[in-house]
Amino acid sequence: MTTIFGPNSRRVLQFLTHIEDLSPQEIDRVAGVWRQTSSQTRAEAWAEVRHTTTDEERYRILVAASVARRAALDTAQSHQRHDWAFWAAVWDAVMAIAVCDRIGGHYDTLIAPVASVMPFLGVCRRDQLGTHHLPDAVLGGSRRP
Repeated sequence: MTTIFGPNSRRVLQFLTHIEDLSPQEIDRVAGVWRQTSSQTRAEAWAEVRHTTTDEERYRILVAASVARRAALDTAQSHQRHDWAFWAAVWDAVMAIAVCDRIGGHYDTLIAPVASVMPFLGVCRRDQLGTHHLPDAVLGGSRRP
């Protein structure tokens, strides 16, 4: 698989496919948890992302973040939710997923709001799947022969 979304493209893609599944209540919860996180703590986490990635990786991660933000905006709009904190939380989360094992405890800072409604994101996991596992990882179903 081509690395389009940074070091953990498969996990990023899996996350992107689940954004649209969020309910209005989950969107509100994510926004609320994001607001409770210190902006200083988030800034430190972002600095660690920058420190631990190359220019090329950062470019790909920003592409992923842009796609995630668009998905978050579309999902929020479909539920008549207009809280920018939701898409900001999704932006932070995709950054964390892309570089999870490189940023240590900062992963928790960036992922916590979204992990409050997507518990599978609570643990950093690097891409360890072969390309033949991609349908299972992304679609959550069994692979068709």
